[in-house]
Amino acid sequence: MRSFEIGPDWDAVIDPRMPPELLELTRGLIDAYRHADLDWVIEHSDPEIEIVQVPEMPDAKTYTGHDGLIDALLDWPLQWQDFRMEPRRVFAAGPDNLIVVALHKGRPHTIDIDVEAEIVFAMHWRDGLATRWDMFLTLDEALGRAAESSTHRDDDHAAQRDRRE
Repeated sequence: MRSFEIGPDWDAVIDPRMPPELLELTRGLIDAYRHADLDWVIEHSDPEIEIVQVPEMPDAKTYTGHDGLIDALLDWPLQWQDFRMEPRRVFAAGPDNLIVVALHKGRPHTIDIDVEAEIVFAMHWRDGLATRWDMFLTLDEALGRAAESSTHRDDDHAAQRDRRE
């Protein structure tokens, strides 16, 4: 988390019309990244949180629980040299779903090229805790995941099961 430069440009892209609780959590999350406050992130994550990397990426993983959350926070940036994220948009897709659109940039350790891709996070929150964090290549996919989360409001794993069936 310390390697991320989370400047005022992140604050500037937050939609202020979000539901108040989600807006407060969003600002808290950005501040936690800004100050490398892993304790805040863990305290605001469900003990059974699932983090699902972009399925189209090589070696994509699914992480579970607080230990998985820590692994996810370490794995993605460590796969890159000079990794950075430039925020594009942060907004609510309903009362419990946060969408984060950011341009990810870096140089993979495995090949000597600069890579740049827009990655979209869909984060589901319940009772002040993040319960799912899915990553996608398109905003439409993230919005679809958010809609599934709203449909299965009390079962964060239902949409994942639906996809496997």
